[in-house]
Amino acid sequence: MKTPWMPRASMIMTVLALSAPLAQAQGTRLLVSNVQAQQRQFTATWDVTYDLETVGDIAVTVSLSLSTDSGATYPNPCAAVSGDIGVGVLPGAGKHIVWDASADFPGLSGSTCQLEVTADDGQTATPLGFVAVPAGTFLMGSPTTEPLRNADEAQHQVTLTHGVFVQATEVTNQQYLDLLQWAYDRAYVTTDGSSVYDNLDGSTQLLKDLGAGGYEITFSAGVFSCINPTHPVKYVTWYGSAAYCDWLSLQQGLARAYNHSTWQCNAGDPYTAPGYRLPTEAEWEYACRAGTQTPFSTGNCLDAGTEANYQGGIPYTGCPTGPYVGWTVFVGSYSANAFGLYDMHGNLYEWCNDWYGTYGGTVTDPVGAGAASYRVIRGGYWIYSAPYCRSAFRDIRLPYYSLYDVGFRPVMSTF
Repeated sequence: MKTPWMPRASMIMTVLALSAPLAQAQGTRLLVSNVQAQQRQFTATWDVTYDLETVGDIAVTVSLSLSTDSGATYPNPCAAVSGDIGVGVLPGAGKHIVWDASADFPGLSGSTCQLEVTADDGQTATPLGFVAVPAGTFLMGSPTTEPLRNADEAQHQVTLTHGVFVQATEVTNQQYLDLLQWAYDRAYVTTDGSSVYDNLDGSTQLLKDLGAGGYEITFSAGVFSCINPTHPVKYVTWYGSAAYCDWLSLQQGLARAYNHSTWQCNAGDPYTAPGYRLPTEAEWEYACRAGTQTPFSTGNCLDAGTEANYQGGIPYTGCPTGPYVGWTVFVGSYSANAFGLYDMHGNLYEWCNDWYGTYGGTVTDPVGAGAASYRVIRGGYWIYSAPYCRSAFRDIRLPYYSLYDVGFRPVMSTF
């Protein structure tokens, strides 16, 4: 609403009070509504009222900011304030802020400005295309009674103390292409037309092979293009997957998680990395299981027609056969698990952050082997049988391999 401000020529003449839409954070809904601003007669003091809703009636931090460009930006925090503002504001109707405009902006005049009331629960908003997976404790690995299990799947208790945002789908050809072009245009990578190489921190690691047909991403005259844009990207090395996470961080103004000279993630502590990264093996299995302890998040069987893309002619023990597509399918072709994640079983294997090694015991925030030859991959893929798609199944690849069976999905700690 527009409210006239009349008494002083040196003051603001008109103020429009607004509430801006707020990002949802880890399922917490914050809503600021019914914002009103009224000037006290013959003074520069304003009364700003608003309604505040939060899930669970949690206390939040409320701020008041001023725009002088018709609401395009709000760079001017209002500091001369009292009332229902600052840390620890509880939800309710008719919340009241008293603002001394002359103390904050004594020289502002002849303007039509806007006020914005915002609330912050201190949590990071869920990135677009990601879902929030909470911290928790689960049994990793498989019980000795699980058919066709392997000896390296020792069942043990794992506690993850950090929630994590997980991309809902595997990274697609189009997503990789878009960010690869962005990185190429900024000289973060180089290419000879048939492969892409790293160009950060002195690294020249192979990131991705290019080409027609199954490679699906090509390069010509400075431009990358692709076929099957909604299918998961393949022929990407572990390094190319980690580099993508860093490009995503840089594009969003976040610090990189990986040092490209050593390829360590946050100096060996991925759980507190500031940007996007690959999931640890424990995070991957926890996200895949989504609260289940059966061989698959779908239960004791995995239906090749409705639940996953794999070699349906070779089902799991005691389960019916199904179709065999013979190639990747577009991401999200089947139903999501209870966390909202698609294709955790089948379609493509997915790179994890960990070096491969033995595991066991009761552990908190495990990071895998300190050094090894192979990186962990999880989830099975389109040509393999159902046992390889089990939640606990572990497989390995050399990190510099660029293959048709492995993709990835980024994560970011929610703190």
